[in-house]
Amino acid sequence: MSRVDTNETGQESPDLSNVGEGSTPAFKARRKVKAPSRRPDPKHFKPFIDSFEIHLRSIKRAARTREMYCDALVWFGGWLAQNHTDVDGWDEVDKDHLRLFFVELHDAGYAASYVNNIGRCLQAFFKWFAVEEDLPNPFEKVKPPPPPKMGESPPPVIELEQLKALIKDAEKGRDYASRRDAAIMRIFACTGCRLSEIANLTVDDIDVANRTAVVTGKGNKTRTVKFDHKCALALDRYMRIRARHKHAQLKNLWIGERRAVGMTPSGIRQVIERRGERLGMDIYPHLFRHTFAHNWLDNNGAEGDLQELAGWESAQMLRLYGRSARAARARRAYDRVNVMGDI
Repeated sequence: MSRVDTNETGQESPDLSNVGEGSTPAFKARRKVKAPSRRPDPKHFKPFIDSFEIHLRSIKRAARTREMYCDALVWFGGWLAQNHTDVDGWDEVDKDHLRLFFVELHDAGYAASYVNNIGRCLQAFFKWFAVEEDLPNPFEKVKPPPPPKMGESPPPVIELEQLKALIKDAEKGRDYASRRDAAIMRIFACTGCRLSEIANLTVDDIDVANRTAVVTGKGNKTRTVKFDHKCALALDRYMRIRARHKHAQLKNLWIGERRAVGMTPSGIRQVIERRGERLGMDIYPHLFRHTFAHNWLDNNGAEGDLQELAGWESAQMLRLYGRSARAARARRAYDRVNVMGDI
């Protein structure tokens, strides 16, 4: 059911600057705050969360989708248990509880897109709960908070100099963690894959010689992505040192330094964040996806090719990143145009 991942030391993992001339906003513009690493105990709300997870399995929702829904419910249920002790069950939740929860998330500094995602997770639960228990649905009287408008602001990206510094810092080391971390960051940067897609890679999914990886995206759909020669070298170095790992027999591509299990998405997120913190950078995995898409379009890569490589079913995301790339090109063009006429 819903769970909290742990890192290699057994500690709980979190669940969820400078801008160069002519560039798009850098990664300092990331989400305002992180989700709390420890969710409050949902107490008596937990049984229906478990039942909803079973329902999601029965309709073949992906593991990441189930985890996302249940994590939102644990958070909301724990918030109710802490702040509204008079609410004895999900049937007593009304539109005012939902509105107050959303307001508190906004006031705490969570991005509009994140709060919208939490709202849609709760909406899906209450739709199921209303049918399951033959009760009114509180979302009939309240809507999830709206997402930000498409193109409202360009997505933040990592500047090339900063990306270079981040990767080179990992490549300075020749120990297991350094080899692994360098390979992780290179494959993120040159494929633009999602965190779950990178985290779920197996050894058999990687073809270093042909520079391809088979990833499983949303809806359990697989696609083949390419990576560059430097990424192939980083993966080859990692595979050599991985072969000496005491748990090398695991099928998971990424292995922690000590634990006999493959790394979870939360564990890989921690690796990225720690590497950024070493250099004073605020980095998170999805930022590599932003950067890949921006750089592809900014270098005149074909939109259809990007849609295929990124695993997008619609062109909506292309419009978002297209705006980011157009803005960068416009800023670079400024110095080539004499708008003042030598006044």
